[in-house]
Amino acid sequence: MEWIARLAHAGTLLIVNALLAGLSSAIFLTLYATGQKGRRLHGVLLWGLSYAAFAVGFAVLILPGFQIDFAYLQLTGNLIIDVGAVLTLLGVTAYLELPRRRLWVLVPVALLAIVEIGSVIAGGENLRLMVILGNALTALLTIATGDALWHCVDKPRRAVARVAAAFHFLWAIMLLLRGAWWWFHPFADVTEDPTSTFGLLSRLILTWVITPSFLWMLTRELDAELIRQAHQDPLTGVPNRRVIWEQGERMAAQVDRQETSMAVLMIDVDHFKAINDRWGHDGGDQVLVAIAQTLQRYVRDEDLLARVGGEEFMVLIRHGDEATVGEIAERLRRAIESHPIALPSGEALNCTASIGYCLSPRGQGHWRDIVISADQALYAAKRQGRNRVVGSPRQPT
Repeated sequence: MEWIARLAHAGTLLIVNALLAGLSSAIFLTLYATGQKGRRLHGVLLWGLSYAAFAVGFAVLILPGFQIDFAYLQLTGNLIIDVGAVLTLLGVTAYLELPRRRLWVLVPVALLAIVEIGSVIAGGENLRLMVILGNALTALLTIATGDALWHCVDKPRRAVARVAAAFHFLWAIMLLLRGAWWWFHPFADVTEDPTSTFGLLSRLILTWVITPSFLWMLTRELDAELIRQAHQDPLTGVPNRRVIWEQGERMAAQVDRQETSMAVLMIDVDHFKAINDRWGHDGGDQVLVAIAQTLQRYVRDEDLLARVGGEEFMVLIRHGDEATVGEIAERLRRAIESHPIALPSGEALNCTASIGYCLSPRGQGHWRDIVISADQALYAAKRQGRNRVVGSPRQPT
C-alpha cells in the first residue's frame, strides 16, 4: 500500500487541491464570461475568483517542496485560502439573492484574521496558534456559507443547495476538530499532525462535491427559466396561450366525464390601436401590464387568466352557472374601467374592455367550440359599442 501512502502525502494533496481548485475556477469564470450579466451571475464570478484564490493559496503552501521559501509563507498561503472562503460566501449570497445582513460574520472573521496576522508579526509563525485561529476563521465562513445555502428559497435549486450546505457543515466540523486537536494535544507540530492529511483530503472531497453542486444549481435554474418562458407571457407575466389551451382541453375532458360545466371569458382592450398610436408601443405595453395586474387581482383563485395575443386576454372559469359567470365578467370589466393607468409621461389613462363569455352545457365540454362561441360574444360586445359584457347567444355544439 505504499502508493496509497504517497497519494495521501500532504504535498501531493496540496498539489491535487490546487489543480482541482484551478479547474473549478476556470469553469466558473468561463460561465461568467459567456452568460448574461446580473446579480446572480455576479455570484458565479465570485465563485470563480474564490476557487482561483484557493488554487493560489494551495500553490503557495507547496513552494517549500520546491526549495522556495520566504518570510510568512505559511501565513500568506492560509490567508489567501481564507480570502477564497470569503469570496465563496459572497458568491452564494449574491447568487441566491439573499439579504446582505447575512454577511455579519465577516466582522468576527476580520477580527480573527487581525489577531492571527498580529501574532505572527509579533512572535513569528507559531503553528499551534495559526492552526487554531485559521481553522476557527474558516469554520465561521464555512458555517455561514452552509447556512446561506440551506436557506435557498427557490424550489428548483433548494434540494441541491441543501446537499451543498450539508457538505459545508461537515467541512466546518472537521475544521473545528482539527483546531481542537491542535489546542489540546501537548506535542502538536508539523511533524506530529495526523489532522493535516485528513484536512486536505476533506477539502479535496468538498471541492469535488461543491463544484458540481453549484453547476447543478445553475442547470436547475436554467431549466426552470426555460419552463417559465414556455408557459409565461414575457410582457405581462401571466400564463400564455399555450398554458390556458392545455388546461382548457383538460378541463373540457373533465366536464365530459363528470357531467359538470365550464366557461371561457374573452377580454379585449378597447381602442388599443389608438393607445399605441398616441403613446407609442412603450405606452401600449405599460397599459397591457397594468390591465393584466388588475385582472389578476380580481380573477378568482381557482380560475386561470392568460394573455392569448396582442391586447386580448382569456379567463378559464372552472365552475359556475350563467349568473356567476356573468357576474365575474362584469366585475372584471368594472375593475379595468375604474383603475386609471399611470403612463411614463405622467398622464393617467382610463381604459375600458369588451368581454364575451360562453358557458358550456353540463356534461358537454367541447373546448374549441366554447372558445369560438366566447370569441363571437366578444365581437358582439364590440359591435354593440364596447365596454360591455355579452354572453354567447347560443351554447356551443
